[in-house]
Amino acid sequence: MNESRLWCPDPAAAAQACAAQYPQDRAHTLEIADEICQHIFTFRDHWEMERVRTPVAFGAEVSSIDWALVPFGDPEWVYAMNRHTSFVNLAKAWLYTGEAIYADTFAALVDDWISRVPLTEQSSTDTWRSLEAGLRAANWLRVLRLFHSSSILTPERQKQIDACLAVHGEYLASAFHDFHRLSNWGVLQDHGLYLLGLHLNREDWCTLAAERIAQNLHFSVFADGSHWEQSPLYHCEVLQCVLDVLWAAKQNSRTLPAGIGEKAHSLCRALRIWLKPNGHLLMQSDSDDVDARDLLVSGALLFQDASLCPEGISALCAENLWDLGPEQQAAYSALLSSAQPLHSSRMLPDSGNCMLRGGEDSYVHMHCGCLGSGHGHADLLHVDAGIAGEDVLIDSGRYTYVNTPLRRELKSPAAHNTTRVDDLDFSTCLDSWGYSALAIPIKGDHRFTDPADYVSGAHLGYLKQGLLPMRKLVFLKELNVLLLFDQLFGEGRHTFEQNFHFGEGKTALEGSTVYWKGQHACAALQCLGSDAQLRLHPAPYSREYNTLLEGSALTVQRTAEHFNWFVTALHLMPDACTAPMHAELLPVSKLRAGVTLPDAQAQAVRVTVGEKKLCCSGLPFRGHQRGRPAFFRRILRLRQGTSLWLCTPPRALPCVVSFFSHLLRFLSYSISQHKKLHAQHLVDGADMELFAFSDNLFCLYQDQTLIRTQRIVSVGIVSRQPVRVPKLQGVENHSSHSPSGYCSTLPFALSSFGL
Repeated sequence: MNESRLWCPDPAAAAQACAAQYPQDRAHTLEIADEICQHIFTFRDHWEMERVRTPVAFGAEVSSIDWALVPFGDPEWVYAMNRHTSFVNLAKAWLYTGEAIYADTFAALVDDWISRVPLTEQSSTDTWRSLEAGLRAANWLRVLRLFHSSSILTPERQKQIDACLAVHGEYLASAFHDFHRLSNWGVLQDHGLYLLGLHLNREDWCTLAAERIAQNLHFSVFADGSHWEQSPLYHCEVLQCVLDVLWAAKQNSRTLPAGIGEKAHSLCRALRIWLKPNGHLLMQSDSDDVDARDLLVSGALLFQDASLCPEGISALCAENLWDLGPEQQAAYSALLSSAQPLHSSRMLPDSGNCMLRGGEDSYVHMHCGCLGSGHGHADLLHVDAGIAGEDVLIDSGRYTYVNTPLRRELKSPAAHNTTRVDDLDFSTCLDSWGYSALAIPIKGDHRFTDPADYVSGAHLGYLKQGLLPMRKLVFLKELNVLLLFDQLFGEGRHTFEQNFHFGEGKTALEGSTVYWKGQHACAALQCLGSDAQLRLHPAPYSREYNTLLEGSALTVQRTAEHFNWFVTALHLMPDACTAPMHAELLPVSKLRAGVTLPDAQAQAVRVTVGEKKLCCSGLPFRGHQRGRPAFFRRILRLRQGTSLWLCTPPRALPCVVSFFSHLLRFLSYSISQHKKLHAQHLVDGADMELFAFSDNLFCLYQDQTLIRTQRIVSVGIVSRQPVRVPKLQGVENHSSHSPSGYCSTLPFALSSFGL
């Protein structure tokens, strides 16, 4: 056996530190280990991929254990059984207590497994799947480290184990398929191969595994650092294995392809953004509700990057103590001294995941990106939300991989906080892993400011029906109020459906508002407008594999003609003492014509929380005159009264720019002494949209260029046609890259002026 350095240098010290700092971890480990000594198996460790809490008991003799058993009709059980996390629990229990029964049980189990579970063509599909072989090899090596000082590792047993590990290595080196180049599967098995190479002095295995891992990460990790499978859980499983490899290489003074470290660092940064404020995973796609902060601690130490340090963790997590040793605590404390909390909103543009953050640990997450692998769900435009460590709007989770109606139901659009039209799914689940139809996402734009955040998206799932659904979010962070603007474009009469799934708590429907009460936090979700049918009903959800809970969901249905808006307001409250929200739609009128515009053309919402008032207005996606598009010739004016007016400014300074053969005119924007906002733009020959923020910046976004001037209201104008934007005459010109990196639309106006 090679004296390679793997994991913590002093397992006894790790056990002592973990028992002192995390007594619940010690109790959990001993409970599981005691069950294993009685040949009772469950799988409920922290990073168990498919948890099983229902015990399966075998007889008193070790020979009674059926290593290939498939109870409950779920093959995931046999996979978990043969990853041998049970062996790790026995080794930790021995270090915690020094009791020989744990070491003796491990010896009996490993001897039995080696003698009765050989590698065959049949076993390669269950007990010897290459994924399980890779994870099992890593767990065996971890166990050998933990039992290093135990008399149970006799020379004969060590030789027997190493011989079996050599079989694992040869198998993993050859059991490689094309889909492993992209799937999480490839990294999970090759990380075991790399560690085996270190342990058995097989340089060829180390080289092969490192090359494969580098190639996989190159293909499977987006530029924004997120894993392409769109599952936070499998993102973490990949990251955990890569971190193991990087730490092992560092401890043994080995060099790895540069791409591995770079990609691992980007996976850490993406995870930092993707996590909820409490450090837990979203239940997006095939994911469970898991605390993932130990991975960020490991990444922060490995890369010496204080920006990765998660909130709420001042010491090494239990997993870090076992993997790295308590010796790393001083280094982590040094990093914490320069760490900054992550309070700002962030976008993962390549995966289409946007995490908005407000006060009181509030968050809003929206997904508008690719499906990923078979682990992906039909969740385009799905929204999560929570506050003060509690989840208000949730994903329904995964529950099982068994191909049942419930599996397909939990993957469907109706199980997510998104929209449907005419009782049709925009993506159709075929079975547990496949789809017969997939919607193409249309990534929108985003903008983050101190008072409010904005994000939008759409998809082509109803293209055959000639319909385009779009969702636009405005998160008023000072109020912890989320405004959802759902739009439906198309011809004819259609039934539009919104679904909202609530987290653990009590719900009640009163009129057009659902009130939610958690342990401490509260929320109110209000559907604005008329002619909506609201139904609050039970709905299943799953926070972890094999555990099904009953929650509640709201289904909202409206029948609409042609283009329509649907506005929803969600107020997130940290406790019951928070001032309640009052939201209402305002009429939007043309001042000179003296007519009120229909909902299909414009929307305005006034939100009041206590003494604070904000108004958010939406302009239509496009004009609706027959024959040709009607381009905007409108002014946004905020004034005292009850209406939001579109009108002509009294006086303005024109700026003229060339727009190919068309003319684009801007009239400057000013704020009067009475805090009235006057704005107009006139566009001929292009489909344009307006966005205004009261941040004293004038912004024109075109061709990835930002042109701005001070002391006037921020406005973004975006064309759907390629244009050249010369320097504006008479305007101070500052050019830089557009924040979004591409031509974008920002179709809302927001002001803090009271109406």
